[in-house]
Amino acid sequence: MSSLLSYVWLSLKRGLGNYLRAEVLRRMGSPEAVYAADSTMLAQSCPSLRRQHIELLCDKSTDEAEQVITQCAREDIRILPVSDAAYPDRLRQIEDPPVVLYIRGRWPDFDTMPGIAVVGTRQATSYGVQVAGTIGAELAKAGFVTVSGMALGNDAAAHRGALRAGGLTVAVLAGGPDVCYPPQNRALMGDILLSGAVISEYPPGTEPDGLNYKSRNRIISGLCVATVIVEAGSARSGALITARHALDQSRDVYAVPGAMGAPQSRECNALIERCEAALLNDPRALVREYASLLPGGAAAFHAYTRPPVARTVPKQRTAPERRTPAKPAPAPEKPAFAMPEGLDENEQKIVRLVAEGMHSLEELVECCGLPAPRLMCMVTTLEMEGVLERDAANVRLAGQE
Repeated sequence: MSSLLSYVWLSLKRGLGNYLRAEVLRRMGSPEAVYAADSTMLAQSCPSLRRQHIELLCDKSTDEAEQVITQCAREDIRILPVSDAAYPDRLRQIEDPPVVLYIRGRWPDFDTMPGIAVVGTRQATSYGVQVAGTIGAELAKAGFVTVSGMALGNDAAAHRGALRAGGLTVAVLAGGPDVCYPPQNRALMGDILLSGAVISEYPPGTEPDGLNYKSRNRIISGLCVATVIVEAGSARSGALITARHALDQSRDVYAVPGAMGAPQSRECNALIERCEAALLNDPRALVREYASLLPGGAAAFHAYTRPPVARTVPKQRTAPERRTPAKPAPAPEKPAFAMPEGLDENEQKIVRLVAEGMHSLEELVECCGLPAPRLMCMVTTLEMEGVLERDAANVRLAGQE
């Protein structure tokens, strides 16, 4: 029995669920071992398996798996098992990675071209569509892979932004890789296939349903170093589920702030307020944060953000003037710094470093030893409380020039 056939056979045991499939594979070591195991061996090796699960795994028919492999070969759909070297390491590291991925189009190397997810609501505002497109474009220009779910609204805008910038984008579907949903995005799907990939853990012909959407969101976040939530108006929003997966996977989460009371921004603002997501008001902050993961490293970010060099002709004098140097005025004494009251230990550390002259967010992350999203969230809180002021990637004490 071929390795690929056994992987597809295991992936089609739908009654197991994602976690149990991954656990059985981890405990048994290989899909061939799972296929060869009898009920006694399965029960001993995987105590969490129930009787109905063992019965599923004792069904050794490979007819459906063979049909799926034949169809994929006919339709040029790549089957990527979790053991393959091209399977992304970040996705493999999550608790319940897909046993196989079905891929159409150009599959990027996520281990050398990091992915960043950009997701949001289907009921997007015009502002949200604009922001999602801008983020997708800026990530693409810097060399990141923009990942989303190809849904209407923010997701589609992120894909289109990346495509306009000439970058790579990947759509993760809740149905088979050959099933376009929603139908309105058929043209977008075609564009993605020309310069990116459409992927799914479900075999060709699978129609999307509610449970599939929740399941596919873990793949979106699992592929990526960070997830950006552009808009989310409901606690049951798919974008918010993706954020939860990202947090469970110990990945960074960012949220785009919205106007007070704006329905589509309610959950984004709540994520920021609870310090579960860092506030994102400039996509260049993402590029700056993860530039070291790009093939060019930090140089990629500097090339991306370097302003044009201004070339001016120096003004010439007819003759040098002789002047008696003036005695420099004594520098005014700096007032003693007073630490604001009511700050916790980490907030005090941030404020003290800024008061001592450290204004770069990158330096603050290194010196404070805090995760970047958490530090940025604390800086935002201190800014709202009037302790700090922020300008692009720099911070300073409020009222300080």
